[in-house]
Amino acid sequence: MTTTATTRYLDSHCHLQKQHLGPVIDDILERARSTGVARMFCNATREEDWQAVVDLAARKYELIPFLGIHPWFAETAMTGWEERLQVLLKQIPAGIGETGLDKCCRADFGRQQQIFLLQLQMASELRRPLVIHCVRAWGRLLEILEHFAGPLPRVMIHTFAGSHETLQRLLKLGCFISFSGKLVTNSRVHPCCLATPLANLLLETDSPGRPLARDAINGPGTTDEPAAIVKLYELAATMREMDLDKFCQEIWKNGAIFANTILPR
Repeated sequence: MTTTATTRYLDSHCHLQKQHLGPVIDDILERARSTGVARMFCNATREEDWQAVVDLAARKYELIPFLGIHPWFAETAMTGWEERLQVLLKQIPAGIGETGLDKCCRADFGRQQQIFLLQLQMASELRRPLVIHCVRAWGRLLEILEHFAGPLPRVMIHTFAGSHETLQRLLKLGCFISFSGKLVTNSRVHPCCLATPLANLLLETDSPGRPLARDAINGPGTTDEPAAIVKLYELAATMREMDLDKFCQEIWKNGAIFANTILPR
């Protein structure tokens, strides 16, 4: 495998606005830069961290903001959240996310669906990329996406761990499929990763979090952060028998297509 001084890595999903990262965020981003991670899609999870994502992205050019309500926090959404999100999105070139459906969390599933549908509609109307989280709700997610009345926005399914059949239906809809450190820790994910056309593939750290994936990528006791994605790229390129630099170029291009409407010009 070869890389060049201009090799660029994209981390297609992270949460660097987390409050506990504040004192070390500059160090985290410096390590990312030094390893070639040149762009990160930073996702909010609830209204209370929208402004943190916006402020961080305004100070750090490598970070591309995504604002939304995660299904885990569906019941925290206060009246008028959709109008407030619309206002922010009309002021700032940001994507929408992280949103989605999750049958393993305590939030009411009906409320999750209501909030997800509103964000999907918003992404379609504003032509913004949409990041979707899905856990054990693939049937309902596919039903919503396949029968959506308007044009679908650019969609990324983050940390994909669904079935081959689900993958194929998502690909027919034009979705981007993003794989996380689970690719390292769970070989059952490999067939779907390999079945994803290169033009639909993205890679992410989903950092910070998931100690098992963190340790598998970086080694025990290390910090989970975007710089860790280099080893994930190396594994995915090896699986496809591709030159690493060429592989990085393709993933970078995919990220640019997915987020085209919000990237700096």
